[in-house]
Amino acid sequence: MSQGQSDKPQAGSAQLLARRNLLKGFAAATAVPLMPMGTAHAAADMHWDGEAEVLIVGTGAAGLSAALAAVGKGASVILFDKMPFQGGTTVKSGGVFWIPNNPGLQAKGVKDERPDALRYMARLAHPTRYAAGDARLGLTQAEFDLIATFYDHGARVVTALETQCGLKAIPWATWEEKDYPDYYADIAENTVHRGRSLVPDSSDDPDSVVWPKKGGAGPRLVQLMSDGLKDKPAQILLDHKVLDLVRDDQGKIIGLTVDRGDKTPARFRARKGVVFGSGGFTHNAALAGDYLRGRIWGGCAAPGSTGDFIPIATRAGAALGNMSHAWWGQIPVEVALKTPSTAATVWSTPGDSVIQVNRYGKRFVNEKIQYNERTQAHFYWDAVRAEYPNLLGFMIWDGRTAERYAGYDPIPAANARLSQIISADSLAALTAQLKERLAGIAAKTGGFTLDDAFLKNLEATIARFNGFAKSGKDEDFSRGEAAIETAFQFMNAAPAENPYPNRMMHPIADKGPYHAVILGAGTLDTKGGPVVDPSGRVLDAQGKAIAGLYAAGNCVAHPAGQAYWAGGGTLGPALTFGWLAGEAVSDA
Repeated sequence: MSQGQSDKPQAGSAQLLARRNLLKGFAAATAVPLMPMGTAHAAADMHWDGEAEVLIVGTGAAGLSAALAAVGKGASVILFDKMPFQGGTTVKSGGVFWIPNNPGLQAKGVKDERPDALRYMARLAHPTRYAAGDARLGLTQAEFDLIATFYDHGARVVTALETQCGLKAIPWATWEEKDYPDYYADIAENTVHRGRSLVPDSSDDPDSVVWPKKGGAGPRLVQLMSDGLKDKPAQILLDHKVLDLVRDDQGKIIGLTVDRGDKTPARFRARKGVVFGSGGFTHNAALAGDYLRGRIWGGCAAPGSTGDFIPIATRAGAALGNMSHAWWGQIPVEVALKTPSTAATVWSTPGDSVIQVNRYGKRFVNEKIQYNERTQAHFYWDAVRAEYPNLLGFMIWDGRTAERYAGYDPIPAANARLSQIISADSLAALTAQLKERLAGIAAKTGGFTLDDAFLKNLEATIARFNGFAKSGKDEDFSRGEAAIETAFQFMNAAPAENPYPNRMMHPIADKGPYHAVILGAGTLDTKGGPVVDPSGRVLDAQGKAIAGLYAAGNCVAHPAGQAYWAGGGTLGPALTFGWLAGEAVSDA
């Protein structure tokens, strides 16, 4: 949150754009039937309902960045979004974008050297092949080129965005007024621990949604970028669902067929090419089930993240990559079963007298590590028992954390009553209620339930945790030792008073009330799709560019591989590669 988030999603943000006069119509002639990809005609023989030099699918960070780059080179653009609101998942996010060697670091005299930054990115993106002494760090040439391009152009894009749309980037700050640390600030490959995560400065906009306490938000980012298209040859068409590509008799992509609500699809011409920035496939159950490395229950990606680009691109011959990975985040399962497009993920596990346990009543993860890594603990397969013991996890906290961290998701605000929160006066009663809840959703979880030893183990787990809290050392999961944990724990406020040596841990009370919520794996969005080169050109199975087709963001095989480098690890590459795609298609 990605993840982001940072990319942390927020509810209700689309309304911020409602006051903007975004163009929703387009002068249209008579609509024509859809022409499938297998049919090709000369452009002169076709009827077009509209045209521009560049057509862009998606109005989030990647699409808007591509549009700004294209109009900056003098190209006309039309942006399409199938949703009735603009901004995609970006508008739900915290608006944080991660850029190595960014202008803020340079202004401070911080040297974010290229070899060091590439080592950090490569080490996390492809850890099983990483080789520090190799010229390509153990990566393929294509993988290396993508992360090198991100380093080489990210700072330039940030500067260009300030010129094009007034996006002033400032460091993302913690509650202690420190620059946010990278998610793996403590590993040897990271030589610049803080300051790569940026947010839009929103101090000059009293109407903006400000999150975190110092910086911008996703709506602010989308608003600024959209405003940068005003008085330019650019149009944004909402409620326009792209159905397929149109190509000429040489095979070049020259347009799109679009469902805009007419009896038959309309056809739009791209005189230079098409750019997709249409999001991932979180809300496509079939794709998620077939490709992702574990079961997800939903996610906070925008509802339009249904992987539309994957069948469209594969019909054009595109190769797919990175399909098993996502920007992971835990979500309340009972909420997701009702509404798969959740408002947010569990960004950080709040509180100090709090743990997460599995069906055996045992802790299975460091509750305070970054959401992307914490979520993947749900995917553990026990080959002996032939089960996923952590498929569902149970976050349990006492009255102290309920009171002192009220309103820190998923803990409800004071006096709020949320159906997904289970409360009881004793651990035995809490266990009984958990069993009852699980029985109610058993048909959707493969019959997942608590082990008979859950209560006994839970009591022993709490006793062990309390000992760690008193000593200050978590001997099982090293809770509280990484820089990012402190930053996450107290995002917008100073910590609650805690007399124990580790602020991440306080003994859980001997008496109730106790509270719980059922958690499972979700995503901020997925990050697999068609393979692209550093210019955003979509590649076929032979590694050749499909003429006229470009893409960036969560709809492609992401340069980050399995990694979530830091807060803003989704939006930073989306802005950068969206911009590069916009430049490349304009120069075509």
